[in-house]
Amino acid sequence: MADRTYFVDIAIPADRKRRRRGKTHIVFDGGKIFRVWKLTELEDAVEVYVDSIFPQIHEELIELIERGVKVFLLKSVRMLKRLGEENGVEKSDEADARLLSVIPKDYFKQLTAREIRLLKLIGEYEMHVRWGKIIRQWAQIHPSSFLKESARRLRCIANQYARKIIEEVESGRPTRQHTGWRVICWELRIALMSRYSWRGCH
Repeated sequence: MADRTYFVDIAIPADRKRRRRGKTHIVFDGGKIFRVWKLTELEDAVEVYVDSIFPQIHEELIELIERGVKVFLLKSVRMLKRLGEENGVEKSDEADARLLSVIPKDYFKQLTAREIRLLKLIGEYEMHVRWGKIIRQWAQIHPSSFLKESARRLRCIANQYARKIIEEVESGRPTRQHTGWRVICWELRIALMSRYSWRGCH
């Protein structure tokens, strides 16, 4: 079977009514529409174009890239909305998958496994920061040593992820040839170092 290019409308995972069954991604191969549970099912893919990404598919994207597949992310989903309106196309997942195929390649960004791993770390960091903030709010309403200790532990876990993010960013310090994403990551490193202290964490 020949190598193929696929255009994928990524399923939004936050759907409580269908959470147990999950949702399938809509795929257009240039000729027909079909559905897949995971992007890794596209075994003959050489290029995959997606409209968005979520933490739930990070591992799938990494596996694709490590298999040698080029993965491209649409820079702005507003492009899909504009194309649909200009062509009188009714909004649907299937229509979005088809519209992806007519968008010029310049409107996509090629992803790397390193970038996605960094996104995973940032996602874990932000999640633990949010949980810590909620518990601190509870502790203000119902003071207890248990809540205070839980908040401290979450802060330490967040700090551990912050360290990993800094280490990952430092391994790719921006150069003249690689600006953009690396510059953003470098600024993130500075923000993390200035915001958090490692004291009290082991």
